[in-house]
Amino acid sequence: MKKYVLFILTLMMVSIGDSLCFKASVGVSPYEALALTFNYMSHIKVGTLTLFVNACMIILQIILSKQLKIKYVLQFFMSLLFGMVVNTIVYQILGGITLHYYQSFMMEIIGLCFSASGCGLLVALNVCVFPCEGFALTFSETFKVDFQKTRQAMDIILVISCMSLSLIFKCGFALREGTIIAACIFSPIMGFVQRNATKGLSLQKS
Repeated sequence: MKKYVLFILTLMMVSIGDSLCFKASVGVSPYEALALTFNYMSHIKVGTLTLFVNACMIILQIILSKQLKIKYVLQFFMSLLFGMVVNTIVYQILGGITLHYYQSFMMEIIGLCFSASGCGLLVALNVCVFPCEGFALTFSETFKVDFQKTRQAMDIILVISCMSLSLIFKCGFALREGTIIAACIFSPIMGFVQRNATKGLSLQKS
């Protein structure tokens, strides 16, 4: 029970971090950029579009595995909670706030630290992964392809897709300087937190 409570709290942490990045509007990760690009095109709330993108990833996992597993149900509820928190923070709590560029830049860095730390804790808890990683893992297992290569290929496809949609529909670009910052600091922070959290959980079990 304690592990699942920690999981929910950690998911909230990731949701808060990503919400800050969405609000900062100076660039997000390639996966989040897809939902944000759809937001620029349609003006549908970004949390709702994130849920839609995640649901598509879950459906693809079901198609590839040809099974309806409990982890897919967990991923859906995980995505639902994530989307609800993002919509609440971005549109209700921070909706009326206007930011200068340097404030947006600082919010981006704080958001990335929150999100990366939360993702590191999620990996350490080993309860459920995000649908994006879940799809990459299912794809790699189904077609016997290296997971890292699959995940990198997904990012490349997402970058090309987001840039193309932004140019075609003449809307805002979700991939900006914040994306470069995320590429530099996200993985190191996530790895540091994951290693230390795993050690802490191992000590508690022993």
